[in-house]
Amino acid sequence: MASTVDNTARPALDRRRFLQAAAALSAVSAVGLAGCDNTLKEVDDPADDATQAEGDEPKREVPTAKALEGGEWITFNCTTGTCAYRCHNQAYVVDGIIVRQGTGNTHPDSVDYPQLRPCIKGMSTRRFVTGVERLKYPMKRKNWQPGGGEGVNAHLRGADEWERISWDDAIDMIASEFTRIRDAYGNRSFLALGELEPKINGGLVGSPILNALGGCLTTWGQASQGGFPVVARQMRGAWSSGVADSQDRIALRHAKLIVFWGTNPAWTASGGNMWHFLNAKKAGGAKVIFVDPYFHQSAQAIADEWIPCRPGTDGALLEALAYEMIVNDLQDQEFLDAHCLGFDADHMPEDARSEENFKDYILGTYDGVPKTPEYASAICGTPVETIKSFAREIATTKPMAWKSSGAPARTYYGNRYAQLFFTVGWMTGNVGVLGAEISAGASNPNSQLGTPGGTPMVSFGSTGYKYAPNPICTEPRGGSKVQNGAFNPEEEYGIPFSETFKAIVEGEYSVPGPNGEKKPCDIRCIVRDTIHQPANQQSGGIWVEPAFRKETVEFVLIQDRYLVPDAQYADILLPVTTTLEEELCCCGFLAPAEICLAGRRVIEPYFESKSDPEVYFMLCDKLGIGEDVAPRITVKQAEFKKIAGATILQEDGSRAPLVTITQADLDEYGVEGEPHEGIVALDEFLKNGGYQLERKDGDHFMNIFDKAFVEDPEANPVATTSGKYEIYCQSLKDYYDRACFNDIDALPKYKACPEGYERAKTEDEYCFQLITAHVIRHSHSSFAHVKQLDEIFANDLLMSAYDAKQAGFKKGDWVLVTTKEGGAVARRVNPMPHLMPGVVILGQGNWRKIDQQTGVDVGANANTLCKSDLLGDGYQSYNSNLVKIERYVGEELLPEYKRAPLTAGL
Repeated sequence: MASTVDNTARPALDRRRFLQAAAALSAVSAVGLAGCDNTLKEVDDPADDATQAEGDEPKREVPTAKALEGGEWITFNCTTGTCAYRCHNQAYVVDGIIVRQGTGNTHPDSVDYPQLRPCIKGMSTRRFVTGVERLKYPMKRKNWQPGGGEGVNAHLRGADEWERISWDDAIDMIASEFTRIRDAYGNRSFLALGELEPKINGGLVGSPILNALGGCLTTWGQASQGGFPVVARQMRGAWSSGVADSQDRIALRHAKLIVFWGTNPAWTASGGNMWHFLNAKKAGGAKVIFVDPYFHQSAQAIADEWIPCRPGTDGALLEALAYEMIVNDLQDQEFLDAHCLGFDADHMPEDARSEENFKDYILGTYDGVPKTPEYASAICGTPVETIKSFAREIATTKPMAWKSSGAPARTYYGNRYAQLFFTVGWMTGNVGVLGAEISAGASNPNSQLGTPGGTPMVSFGSTGYKYAPNPICTEPRGGSKVQNGAFNPEEEYGIPFSETFKAIVEGEYSVPGPNGEKKPCDIRCIVRDTIHQPANQQSGGIWVEPAFRKETVEFVLIQDRYLVPDAQYADILLPVTTTLEEELCCCGFLAPAEICLAGRRVIEPYFESKSDPEVYFMLCDKLGIGEDVAPRITVKQAEFKKIAGATILQEDGSRAPLVTITQADLDEYGVEGEPHEGIVALDEFLKNGGYQLERKDGDHFMNIFDKAFVEDPEANPVATTSGKYEIYCQSLKDYYDRACFNDIDALPKYKACPEGYERAKTEDEYCFQLITAHVIRHSHSSFAHVKQLDEIFANDLLMSAYDAKQAGFKKGDWVLVTTKEGGAVARRVNPMPHLMPGVVILGQGNWRKIDQQTGVDVGANANTLCKSDLLGDGYQSYNSNLVKIERYVGEELLPEYKRAPLTAGL
């Protein structure tokens, strides 16, 4: 069958083509698949794909009119688990098979009351849930035997055959291995990767069990926010994105200027609504500026101006903006004098241990280097006149939304970028005013465009799950205390994310503190949860295979829905359900504050899959862990408890029940609870997929970030040492010296990344700056196996057209991308006329696939190229890596959508 998309011949998107494609995708998002051609004569059975051979075209599934008879539309939650937004999805189910998908249509669409449209990933859920890589049964690695010793055969992990086993046998072996390893090596020999409690959206089998058996080592750190959290806590008193109102609709409506720094919502905004809001604001007349090395799809579609800036040099550009504002007296001096300390010599904090202030630093008083546009342009690549006009624009336009993603802060000195981003934002005075924001965070829509501001308007209750505390590592998630500013050197935080696999191999890991100390570890058992794929998502990818194949690692347990890359290294592999297979499923995780989502069962559990809590309780029973430690709560009961406990914020600040629960409801679902009155009936709540509060401009739910502080800073101080925003922040410097891993100054100052532009221009080979971007086709590693998404949205290596021409590369050529540390990936190149020379972009989340003969990752996972840098509060330098690019000369490679599935032969 001919392919619907020819990736190798597709031209680069220009503005016109992009807008046409965006309009087409918006139409699909709005109507689901209602416009499908129903002329095909059969519906392909997803199980048939297991026979797909290397190079075969994926089958196309288009339901016939007959196949659509007698079905039912069922609302469900997006099952990715790694997306912070979640959306309203509907499945049309006939005889237990999803044959169509749709989206929210419970009310008319408007800016104040938007339909919760899913993105292209959510609209691919059918393939996601019943795709080829979906696991069906518990499996054991053929050449692994319980008991340790010669039966481990660790060198065969990832290359061994699988054999199907029963659930009873799997539980028996897991329990016996846990007990044996604990008794032989102690509890610090266990490493639990992922979350700490069982939950329907992905929870760890091992950690709660291991806690009850005496504890385990866990991992800690953060990936999305880069260098922002600790800096924000110390400089402005709290770590939050700082957006003004939920979903950002209100703030964007009133802003006259919107600056997006390192942000590409066309790719990273998970919900279809993001474009709805941005285009509504654009139509209202706001000027939109994007700062980025790449003139990407978002900028092409809605920007009035694109300002180029090389990766990791954003701080130099920010310094030059500050210089232009200062020498032209454009800064909001009234705001700075009343609300900030450290900007000039007359407003220094009492705890300062230096006479330096920001204004004099920018003017070159201390180092003899004025931070002029000419100085910055040579570093960041932004034209001098552009810097000058940009500075005037942000200084003279109010209200302004000053918005950064976490991407520029996911660099070696992302902490310093965060300091400068806040400082320049404060110089404009855009705080505490309707339509104004100084907001920063991760590359998902909730922090770029919609982190809830203020108190949640609607929220779920708790599940009632209970688990034992971890006697080994401080919880929750160990080193989150480093991030939130409560570091205690006497506590054990576990292994930092970026060192996870390196620590297993080398037998030691870094601990927070001023002396760069290491702590020994001897990992004998690795347990990995459902959602998180650390082998794919954490830096230091060159250590993954050596870690899993280390002979002293005697047992690897992984639970997942799919045969994902690191699942291939398991000794026992357990299949778990998706949210579509549970009787009830609720989601309030990072969703906008006026929305809580709920769904009911769409399809029966896939083959022998079981839910995370179900597996947890099976292990509890086998290990003799009693109800006092782990009360047996079914998923249905836990999710019902969340619904029954859901509340809505009242105008007087109190909370009232959201959902009416009747005795008939309790009887129908066979759950325990107490009847009570709410504002929406349970049947309606589930039918509509949850509840969404309609908003209005100026309603009593409005939140304007730090409004009270701006209006009266003395009566409403922020939680810094001084009670004001601290541009010079001694507590930040002290905290970094005491707890964090790379250096920082009390005063915001740009410093070149060790593998940044300044280093790149001196290199002959490793001279390209790598950006590992979020992409439209998958959410982290979720959906990366959906072949139709891979075919349509090819995750090629984006390279400047100028650089490609110089190297003799054309679109579709395979190239080898390597690092000095030994990371190597093979990927097709796609020359882009609107990418800064010297910069290459590889979308993160591709499933790693190591060629055992060459060691090259032909799956092209971006973290194969990222170093194990340990920075700040445990963040990772995903965007500070230099690479070499040359022509790939190995065996011919196929794009992923033409490759045989990992489950072929199972």
